[in-house]
Amino acid sequence: MTTPKPRPLDDGETKAWIAFLQAATLAHDRLNRALAAHELTLDDYEILVWLSAAPCRRILMSELADQVLMSKSRCTYRIDRLEAAGIVSREPCPDDARRIWATLTPKGFRTLQKAWPTHLASVREYVIDPIDKPDLPAVTRALRAVADALGGRRPPV
Repeated sequence: MTTPKPRPLDDGETKAWIAFLQAATLAHDRLNRALAAHELTLDDYEILVWLSAAPCRRILMSELADQVLMSKSRCTYRIDRLEAAGIVSREPCPDDARRIWATLTPKGFRTLQKAWPTHLASVREYVIDPIDKPDLPAVTRALRAVADALGGRRPPV
């Protein structure tokens, strides 16, 4: 069985692809730089947001990896770092010792509260404000369609 030949991108599609690559790369870089002031990465921040929104501020590690769209090993690496900083703790699940809870500590919640204004200002400056307000619903629909096609999860907010 042969794989079908991919269709080349037309000019409009090429421009959309390049704009996406540039916007995603630059926004990710700028958001990471802003959060560095709080000794966090964008990945760390996303983990803290998901944990803060969870009941009792805790999620099973395997579920957290799914929520933040990371491999289990990458999520474990991030949690190792956050745990060493006292921002997250890990506890065995009493019902199944093979499963581990990741829990946002009080220090972690304070860290999130301190980082939130920086992150919000950065998201606004680098991602939201450059988009004309009337274009925002179309941009949201387009990005949601891409995320949904790739198996993305809906955010907790």
